[in-house]
This record gives sequence, structure tokens and C-alpha cells, in this order.
Amino acid sequence: MEDYKAFFDAVDELKEKSRNGWVIVVEGKKDVRSLRAIGVSGEIVVFTGFASTADTLKDSDVIILTDFDSKGMEIEKGLVEALGSYGKVPDVEIKRKIFSVRKEISKVEEIHTFYEKIRY
Repeated sequence: MEDYKAFFDAVDELKEKSRNGWVIVVEGKKDVRSLRAIGVSGEIVVFTGFASTADTLKDSDVIILTDFDSKGMEIEKGLVEALGSYGKVPDVEIKRKIFSVRKEISKVEEIHTFYEKIRY
């Protein structure tokens, strides 16, 4: 369990920030379901495009939680840039912490199953 302390701490941080109004950006509906299943209660937005998503979130504190693969990293990079044009600096560190176990998971939709497996 100690091996996964950073993972659980990151999940707790994600839940806390979400409760405090931070908006989480994910890639798809399965990602939303996975986060809801682990108790994330705040607003979750599905990425629809760089300009449209950034425009929607320009007045919000944002956590980018895309998959830890080439597509997810590309979305993260473009969204950081797009939000930057509004003077926003999104949180991408929670993503890094969650996927510190990346040999075991690399997609947001896998978080719930992995969380349940190692929690007990």
C-alpha cells in the first residue's frame, strides 16, 4: 500500500480541489464515470477542442486530467497553451502524480478499477 501513497494522495487532492470549485478536463464519458466512481463530486468537462474548451473554462481554475498517452499529452499541451492565452495556468501535476503508477494504468477510465483493486 505504501507503494501507492503518491497515487492515493493525488486522488485525495483531486477530490479536494474538485470540491473547492476546480474544474477537471477529461477526454471522454468513460473518464467522467471513472472519476465519479472514486468520489469526485465537482464539475468535470469533456474536452471538445482547444479553443472551445479554453473559452468555456476561461474563468475557472482547471485541472487537466487527460490520458497518459501521446493523444492525452497532445491535448494537455494544446490546452495549457489555449488557457494560457486567457492568463490561466492549469494544474497538470495531479495528473503526473496519479500516473506515477503508469506501468499499471495510463488512462483515466482505468483509475476507478485500479483504485478499488489496490485499496483493499
